[in-house]
Amino acid sequence: MIKVNNRLKTIDEYHFKKIEDKKRKLIKNGMKIIDLGIGDPDLVLNEDIKKELVKALDIKDVNKYPPYSGIEKLKLQVIKYYEDVFSIKLDLDEVIITIGSKEGISSLLPSISDIGDYVIVPNPGYQVYTAASNLWGAVPYKIPLTEKNNYLPKLKEIPESVARKSKIFFINYPNNPTGAEAGEEFYKDIINFCERRNILLVNDSAYNEIIKKESTPISLLQSDKNKSMIEIGSISKTYNMTGFRIGYVVGNRHVIKALLKVKSNIDSGQFVPIQYAAAKAISLDRDEINKSREIYDNRRNIAKKILKQKGIKYFDANATFYVWCSVPKGYSTDEFCDKLLTDYGVVVTPGYCFGNLGYNFFRIALTTNIENIETALSKFEDFK
Repeated sequence: MIKVNNRLKTIDEYHFKKIEDKKRKLIKNGMKIIDLGIGDPDLVLNEDIKKELVKALDIKDVNKYPPYSGIEKLKLQVIKYYEDVFSIKLDLDEVIITIGSKEGISSLLPSISDIGDYVIVPNPGYQVYTAASNLWGAVPYKIPLTEKNNYLPKLKEIPESVARKSKIFFINYPNNPTGAEAGEEFYKDIINFCERRNILLVNDSAYNEIIKKESTPISLLQSDKNKSMIEIGSISKTYNMTGFRIGYVVGNRHVIKALLKVKSNIDSGQFVPIQYAAAKAISLDRDEINKSREIYDNRRNIAKKILKQKGIKYFDANATFYVWCSVPKGYSTDEFCDKLLTDYGVVVTPGYCFGNLGYNFFRIALTTNIENIETALSKFEDFK
């Protein structure tokens, strides 16, 4: 038998695949399922994006390899977005296009860290940070995020011995799974912390535009005047394009150059028409974003109201399309989530999918219509 890489022992099968497999089995047996699990938006793809995708199929040599760093049209649109929304000026060599933010995260590890280097990751947090670190031979150091500190890391609690061995510090605001947001003061503090120790700070800003309708998005780079850090962006969540697999990384040009070197050796970029569709998406009037925000605001408010009525505690956040909830007393995380699925056909994500500090929590994704949300959350009555 062929022996597989030992590093695979350090990671589990992607949790959402496990949940999806169980869900499909129940559906096959005739059960109706309401999925409040994975964060895959149900909102309709904008028609102009579709048209741009189809139109781009007629571009000369569309079937050939794209530029390794991404097409200039998309990079220029990202640059315009950062200038218009954040008043940040970027150059072309400070932008690279990725095959989604997940790929950007994974490709970043071998660009910066060596085997045995530490990588600071949030706990609870998006598990790709930990899995990618393990797969590339780095050592993930999990920093606790707690409700008491509004799910922001306490920098003073990071041992100096760890900080000095760390190459990358991953943060994710607005935050998955908690919905927590970070402000300018926090960004300044953490940039200062990282600059003093030569750590690359990486903000995964996948949910930057999924905030309250009247709110203004914040970029890490607004507090990073030296452009010493980087930000990972996702076009998936904002524009309902998860299946397109398209994102970007912006900031420190030396890091971008290293990332390009890695990517040019392990992938050949995203299909050109998808990049044109992404450029069209970013160019759309911001009213399109506000329409989505209004829908999620409404869903979030209704979900919170029902959860409160049912006696389910939750973190009162107003960003992302998630609600981070406490498992009812008397149940373990698995007991609660399994009972919801097998008895009532409701999928939620167990909190431990985001790290061990997610035990006794679960995450609700507001990526289905209000009727489904109300029907699903009404089942929580039986857990009092």
